[in-house]
Amino acid sequence: MKLSKRLSAIDSLIAQPTDIVWDCCCDHGYLGLALLKRNAAKKVIFVDIVPNLMADLESLLMRVSAQQNSYSSSEQWQVMCKDVGRILLGKNIKQTVVIAGVGGELLLKLVQQIIANNSIESVQNTRFILCPVHHTYDVRVGLNMLGLGLISEQLVCENKRFYEIIEVSFNSNTKVSCTGLHMWDFTNKEHITYKQQLLNHYNKMLNKDEVYYQKVITDYQGLADS
Repeated sequence: MKLSKRLSAIDSLIAQPTDIVWDCCCDHGYLGLALLKRNAAKKVIFVDIVPNLMADLESLLMRVSAQQNSYSSSEQWQVMCKDVGRILLGKNIKQTVVIAGVGGELLLKLVQQIIANNSIESVQNTRFILCPVHHTYDVRVGLNMLGLGLISEQLVCENKRFYEIIEVSFNSNTKVSCTGLHMWDFTNKEHITYKQQLLNHYNKMLNKDEVYYQKVITDYQGLADS
């Protein structure tokens, strides 16, 4: 299965040796399957709360494992049908938690719960690769409040929809910009289009909370177009 542009971008970020990759809100598990195929981690753990999806994914993994005689469930992969916020991170190992394909409010809540439910030692050795469907400004504000620092960020356009991929950890001292700084390329028409979409959206939100959303608009307007 060929990865989408968004998942390919996330896949490319997992380049260094990693003990565990948590493919959270994994849906059909395409990202995790690609990671397994290239041995990107010692173990890939698929996590989603939808029972039928996880049952189908586990069946697929067992079938592929048997056909290729390549990776076993006990050693290289595991399927968990549970609330992502309740995952228990390993200690003294390098881990990557990927959360993509969900709204910004839920995504931030899951990150907050993971941090709250695990030891400092565990989360210190964990990086998060996050790709919210929307509300990225609020996600970025929340990541700053949690004390997470930016590793990288990029903007991906796929099927006329825009996605921000934000890579963070507690080991980075780089502040997460509320609007993004390093992902923008205003020589790219798609980036200009995305910025205008954001401005149009937040202008419509002014009647809900004028003070807050005017600040958001001003922050985006402050991004240089050239």
